[in-house]
Amino acid sequence: MIAIRSRPEVNMPNVSRTPRKDVLTILRREVGFCCPVTGCGSPYLTWHHFDPPWRIEKHHRPEGMVALCREHADKADNGAFTNDQIRTLKREGRSRASEVRGRFDWMRSKILTVVAGNFGYECYTALEVGGVKCIWFERDEDGYLLLNVKMPTLAQRPRAEIERNTWTVSSGAHEVLCPPSGRLVEVKYENGDRFRVEFFILESSEEFASRYPHVARFKELPEYPLTAVEIYETIAGAGVSFTPRGITSPEGGHVGGNFFRNFRGASISIGANPRKV
Repeated sequence: MIAIRSRPEVNMPNVSRTPRKDVLTILRREVGFCCPVTGCGSPYLTWHHFDPPWRIEKHHRPEGMVALCREHADKADNGAFTNDQIRTLKREGRSRASEVRGRFDWMRSKILTVVAGNFGYECYTALEVGGVKCIWFERDEDGYLLLNVKMPTLAQRPRAEIERNTWTVSSGAHEVLCPPSGRLVEVKYENGDRFRVEFFILESSEEFASRYPHVARFKELPEYPLTAVEIYETIAGAGVSFTPRGITSPEGGHVGGNFFRNFRGASISIGANPRKV
């Protein structure tokens, strides 16, 4: 009699199913930051273990994993793709990706904007440089505010941008982070340029004070729950960064701490050429 043994499942109960950040970065870059399945291209990536599957061995080896959108990861988990097909996606995915595109589905008529330590509510322009709008809103036919962002840079290369809530990243990005939640996109470039936008909800004044203790004194904040968006930008070479806390520059840090409501001008205006910031 010949004993046939199946491969035992590796029991590693302390291994988290979520890979390390460096592993996720490798997987996203490998497919060009969008789902490599033909006709998909979704930027909202998760991961799939295929060689071997997670149920067989709890591992996080990039060569046995692939970045897919949630729909195709679920299909892969249920056997839709062979291992050879997945290896082809890993090998050819990046060459198929010319640009990465997604959309914020946060449709609101009122939004709290947090840029460079300043807060704008029912304000249309958050930042302009040299009279040119860089971060601003416009309303659609239903009265919802749609976000627009043009990223200043010293590099003579395309950069990420947002037009009416739809964001686009051309080829050349070093990292694109866009979880399936659809509330965050972060783009990094090898020269140090950085771009990050995150939508979220503040449930109460206590939550606002906890997140922004340096401006907890504000009394004129609107009713809760409140939809907010934080926008970060780093302009490499100029040494300038806009964060929710303020502006960092070679001349020293500056925290805005101002609150604007129903303001029709630009909340922040910088007198410089946006192409030579």
